[in-house]
Amino acid sequence: MKRLPVLLFASALLILLLLSVPALAAATTPTFDQAVDQLFARGYPQMVDNHLANMRGTNPQLGFFLAGTWSDGARALYIANQMQAMGLAHVHVEPVPIDTFTFKSASVKVGYNTMIASTFAGARPTSAKGLRAQVVYAHDGMASDFDALSKAGVDVTGKIVLLDADLWTWWVNYQVAEATARGAKGVIFTYGANTAPYYSWAPDALGSFDGEFDWSDVPSVYISQSDGAWLESQLAPDGSGPVVTMKNITTVQMASRGGTGFNVVGDLPGRVKDGTFVLFSAHHDGYFHTATDDTDGVVNNLTIAKAMIMSRYRPYHTVRFMATTGEDFGMENSYYDWCIGAWWSITHTHPGWAGKIRAMLNSDHFVGDDPLKIVTPDFTPLVIDLATASGDLLPYGYKVSAVSSTWKDSWTFGAAGVPVVSFDNKVDSAGNYHTNYMKSYLIDWNYMAKIAKFVFRVEKPFNSGGLLPYGLKARADSLAATVVPDDLKAAGADATAVDRLETAVTAFQTATADYETRAPSIPVAHRTTVNGSLLKIQKQISRSLTGLNPYQSTVYPHEQVLLDVQSLNTAIADLQAMPADTDDALSALSNVDLTAWGPMLDHSVYAHLLTRLDPSYKKVAWGAQGHPVWPVLDVMPQYDAIQAGTWDAQTVTDLTTMRDSELTDLNARLNAMSTALEAFTPQIAALN
Repeated sequence: MKRLPVLLFASALLILLLLSVPALAAATTPTFDQAVDQLFARGYPQMVDNHLANMRGTNPQLGFFLAGTWSDGARALYIANQMQAMGLAHVHVEPVPIDTFTFKSASVKVGYNTMIASTFAGARPTSAKGLRAQVVYAHDGMASDFDALSKAGVDVTGKIVLLDADLWTWWVNYQVAEATARGAKGVIFTYGANTAPYYSWAPDALGSFDGEFDWSDVPSVYISQSDGAWLESQLAPDGSGPVVTMKNITTVQMASRGGTGFNVVGDLPGRVKDGTFVLFSAHHDGYFHTATDDTDGVVNNLTIAKAMIMSRYRPYHTVRFMATTGEDFGMENSYYDWCIGAWWSITHTHPGWAGKIRAMLNSDHFVGDDPLKIVTPDFTPLVIDLATASGDLLPYGYKVSAVSSTWKDSWTFGAAGVPVVSFDNKVDSAGNYHTNYMKSYLIDWNYMAKIAKFVFRVEKPFNSGGLLPYGLKARADSLAATVVPDDLKAAGADATAVDRLETAVTAFQTATADYETRAPSIPVAHRTTVNGSLLKIQKQISRSLTGLNPYQSTVYPHEQVLLDVQSLNTAIADLQAMPADTDDALSALSNVDLTAWGPMLDHSVYAHLLTRLDPSYKKVAWGAQGHPVWPVLDVMPQYDAIQAGTWDAQTVTDLTTMRDSELTDLNARLNAMSTALEAFTPQIAALN
């Protein structure tokens, strides 16, 4: 009996301890923001970033983790292990057919001076012995530069051409294609007057990009500003120089021969098992020993995932994390050789994700103390409101754009029908972008932690159990701003097609405005049904209204064709005027498709370039998603005749024929847009 009080005391103590466990657990469970702070304070993101940046690349000195290589595969495995270790579910890798470009080394040797070089992804390799020939300087590599050399008696046939990388004007593949057509043996790029802001970080900076090369192009490498200046100092007045040995030691395994990269996927399961999810994405392939593009995006997403788990975040719907490959490069012989991993995922591996992804949040490159750039065509009002209310997380401000960039994985998802937003604060003018100076010291870790918290704030409205916050009215207004009936009719578009589209756009605006007015009063019991409809509507909107012009910029499907028609109309009128205004005619024609680049290239080179934009071309990739302009008009014969003063009535007839063909295409596009609007606008009107 004396032992009873002791037992009673022990029992009471045990009961108190059991009752206090939930309270203790709650007290020790951090909020999401607190979890982020703890992870950054412990150095988790810094550790992961440093590990990824310093893994062994295919080039022992420079790094390089291009899609499909063993080095990028090692990155994918490491990311999968991080996802698995933190507790994400269903972690796995997904194969992507990739044209694998394993860059091992590059150099330029003159006598005893061997200069380290980089190369552009997709550039043809040399043999192990390299190319040996006299070097000839051709400035910007335009047709006029080669013509000037020829007039000076300098033949580039069989020579290695030294060129200034004219990245501010056009892409390196055009310069290499011109050099190839002129009989050059290889191309050495270096820093020139129009290279900046790219590769301008330091005199010894090396640079790289995807090259969009044709496999018939000759090999090419890049040497630094300081090495290029030295090589130029060895040139004779006519541009000829010493004999050099140029090497680009790279192995290439085409996708058709087994080239394979890997996307990495892991889930934080949601409470509602309806198949929908929020997708976080970033790409793990990269140039050099990059700690930024896009290592820091991957790291921030891993940190967000870990903070969600630490804070016991229980989303209504699954949160999926995906690290893609092939964003920087993944396809040879293609005008659209980047974003291949994302494109393959949404068009081949998971086409059913369109209509299931509530929002795709893509992170791509966080550096320094610059404003956060937020790009979304789908929920502009939401991100503006959130950014305005998040001054504590965005100390350097923000910039919001509704025009998606094709230089991000989010574009191909958007064109497939997925609502997207991307985040970055990359500044090209910094000069370190895509160089060997993409180091971790560029990252402001305190700011990156704030960005992680802000991205989570953007995610929550899509996973709170409420109505999906798509900016349908903003999208309707954006479209309406590009549909100007008077301009369309003045260009010659069919009045019936124009009136039909005007009516459809007005109805779209009205329906979206009415929906956003009544949305707050939609009963909670109806939200699941309405959200299901919103996902279907958003899929139709994105697929039907995402266009692409030949300069790889996002437009509405009718915009480039309308510009072509207007430009041709102006040129025709200029030539028919008394007297003819040939200067204005040339200016107008420069706005037709890719004509602005036509005068810089030999016509054979330019004409071949246009063939690569054919939507039926085997390697057009995601370029076929954006209602591309085809055929891309080649007005260079007429342009050249006008410039030379040899144009005649046939020139006007040819331009008129092309204009009429474009009008036919324009009318078809206007009617296709009307058909799409007439299909989904009633669905918006029915949301309640």
